[in-house]
Amino acid sequence: MSVFKLPANFCDELRSIVSRFWWGTTNGRGKIPWIAWSKLCKPKCFGGLGFRDYHHFNMALLAKQAWRFLTDRSSLMVRVLGGKYCPNEKFLRAELGNNPSFTWRGIWEAREVIRLGARRRVGDGLSTYVWTGPWIIGTQTRRVISPRRDEDMNIVVAELWRANGKEWDTSKVRRFFLPFEQERILNMRISNTKPNDVWTWDFEKDGEYSVKSAYKLLTGGGENEASSSDRTKEKALWNSIWKANVLPKID
Repeated sequence: MSVFKLPANFCDELRSIVSRFWWGTTNGRGKIPWIAWSKLCKPKCFGGLGFRDYHHFNMALLAKQAWRFLTDRSSLMVRVLGGKYCPNEKFLRAELGNNPSFTWRGIWEAREVIRLGARRRVGDGLSTYVWTGPWIIGTQTRRVISPRRDEDMNIVVAELWRANGKEWDTSKVRRFFLPFEQERILNMRISNTKPNDVWTWDFEKDGEYSVKSAYKLLTGGGENEASSSDRTKEKALWNSIWKANVLPKID
């Protein structure tokens, strides 16, 4: 599952096998499923039993390979597949190509997972494009949605700074962007050491991609949802239920 994208019908068959085992049978007849399977796939802390959605889990695993195209260009897998399918293109803009291998097709489709949670961490601002890169903190897409002008399409983030490179050029920011984007951009801290711009995963504190956080994102249990007050209360309730000192099964 971490190398190939499994067919949808095969994922459904796996789910069916697990669900039949869970529901069980009595005298050759299946028991009544009292609750939807999608609810059983929720984490235990949100009222489910933590069963996997195999399609989403497959995509989260494949996206880890896709993440290497952005962060580890020296790996053998990236050099082989990148050299064949996207030698002169950025990975996120690469085409599927003619008669692609099964491996490349799965990784190529897993880019959508990366787009949901990846962001450019601005250092020197020289390799992050203002209008096409996901670099703004605190927005859903991390991309600029302000109307753009054709003559400014290729400017990089560093061109929005003053000549000293230590503060934002307020006049440029207010001229280019909508008010809510102006606020977020001007609140972004500019690095004093100016390291290279790098990719970071927004759903982990260390910025490294993880299958766990990607799976939560795909199933609607990402950080934004889980951080709301209602979800926090629900999580506390279910955790107290699972930790209750009672018999493991009551007939």
